[in-house]
Amino acid sequence: MTLRISALLASLLLGVTGCATQQVPQVVAASAVAAATPEPSDAPEYDLASLPKQQLDDEMVMRFLVGDVAAQRGNTALAAQAWVDLARRSKDPRVAQRAAQLAVASGQLALALEATTIWVAAAPQSIPARQLMVSLLLKGNRVAEAEVHIQAILAAKPQEVAPFFVQMHQLWDKDTDRKAVLQLTLRLTEPYLTMPEAHYARAVAYGSLLQSTQAQQELDAALKLRPQWDVAVLYKVQLLEGKDAVASQQILNDAIKANPMSSNLVLMQARMAADAGQYEQAGQYYDAVLLRDPNQVEALIGSGLIAMQMNDIAKAQKNLSRAVTLNPKGATYLAQYLGQLAEQQYQYQLALDWYAKVTGEKQAAVALRVPRLHAKLGQQAQADKALAALPQTSVQEQVDKAQVEAQVWRERKEIKRAVEALTKAIAKHPDQAELYYDRSLYLDLSGDVPAAEADLRHYLTLAPNSVNGLNALGYILANRTDRYAEADTLLSQAVAQQPDNPVLIDSMGWLRFKQGRLNDAAALLERAYKMMPDAEVAAHLAEVWWQQGQQEKAKQLLDNALKIQPDDEVALELKLRMGW
Repeated sequence: MTLRISALLASLLLGVTGCATQQVPQVVAASAVAAATPEPSDAPEYDLASLPKQQLDDEMVMRFLVGDVAAQRGNTALAAQAWVDLARRSKDPRVAQRAAQLAVASGQLALALEATTIWVAAAPQSIPARQLMVSLLLKGNRVAEAEVHIQAILAAKPQEVAPFFVQMHQLWDKDTDRKAVLQLTLRLTEPYLTMPEAHYARAVAYGSLLQSTQAQQELDAALKLRPQWDVAVLYKVQLLEGKDAVASQQILNDAIKANPMSSNLVLMQARMAADAGQYEQAGQYYDAVLLRDPNQVEALIGSGLIAMQMNDIAKAQKNLSRAVTLNPKGATYLAQYLGQLAEQQYQYQLALDWYAKVTGEKQAAVALRVPRLHAKLGQQAQADKALAALPQTSVQEQVDKAQVEAQVWRERKEIKRAVEALTKAIAKHPDQAELYYDRSLYLDLSGDVPAAEADLRHYLTLAPNSVNGLNALGYILANRTDRYAEADTLLSQAVAQQPDNPVLIDSMGWLRFKQGRLNDAAALLERAYKMMPDAEVAAHLAEVWWQQGQQEKAKQLLDNALKIQPDDEVALELKLRMGW
């Protein structure tokens, strides 16, 4: 069952800018996000015979002109004031409607409420007038006063009663008086208790006050009227989830058995599996929904994020991109993920395009990635500009900027400048472990192995048992020296902490190659490459295969890797050394 946002609820939500929704049950929130554009409210019809008779004297004509000219020139504040004054004088619902609309547009909600009060009094049968009145009253947290208007709307639109009750909670924002909401909900639903939707509305109102027992009782009443109704089942699961995981899972399983085609139920199952860290299972649930409905946005997002977690980059990029195509508003939320996926696919310009769409608090993290991407694309001026724009207020910001500056110098093949940037930062912040770690990598690239080793050992004194530190030192010892036993100890400690980390598996595979254990090396590197198809891992595996006599297979692997990463230094060095 997919809940389409009701026309009545939509008109109330859109009545006043800022009527946000909070504390929404998951099933309703998910459907509302993907809902179609709401239907417009009915146009008001006025009985001309009943309209007030008003003499248009010169003063009133002048006021009309002032209001219209101000509106045409974009001065909605002055226009609203003029039209509200006209509404006071004329008591005409048409004038009051125009005044209310201008007052809302200009953000003068007190004037809007005054104009709407005149509008409702002059045309009590007007549903748009009542809808706007409800929105304004709720915006002012005057919940009880909205009751008479909601009742009038429900009486005029009986076909909207059931969907309205299911989604009524979206009217309240985070500051709304929840006790007043409960009392209003109880009164509004009293005449409709033969409807399961009425009990659901009561359950949500109780749930917002953390009155779980009463909420469960109302949900049971709803399910008695409509057995296995997925909306009620999902909210019941949601209420139980943090208190009795076994019971909530059993309720969900029973509901799915009774209603296996409900996408909402399967989506909840997927969310619960993901929350429990059961990513493979969660992915299967999301994919099951997509088999039935390839355009289900929540399933596309869930499947994409799970695929990203499982390192299935192509699937993640495909599903998240599709979700944004279907729901462009989701681009702001998903842009950071899609940027990261583009980077992993070596699509650097696409990554920049996605990062440009990131807003809010995520912008700071994205800004650290932008200079290096410009440098990779050879866009030196843009890289320098992006680097200069990074903040330097806090110690962490200064450390971050030094690390990014070093990355930019590396992309320009100026390793010495990268080392200098980090050395300068270390002089200022000698207790920042990450600076030593980063400098060790550039020192290794420059051929200064003793200095690189010294930095990594100092790093490990500041960050004992760091997986990154153990791996980096172990790899340098394996790759640059013959101290294989020491490298084995370090890498084994790292692998013990993260046995499925492909970077560590690659390092251990390369060590086994250096030790002459080709079969072990091949097995480890094949596993690492399957998990992380990176050109450096491909180069390691190709060299092992070459030594095993699989020359054609090795050359093909390296060629394929360089098609994707043509600038990888390790792969290029092997190609040159082998004369491929």
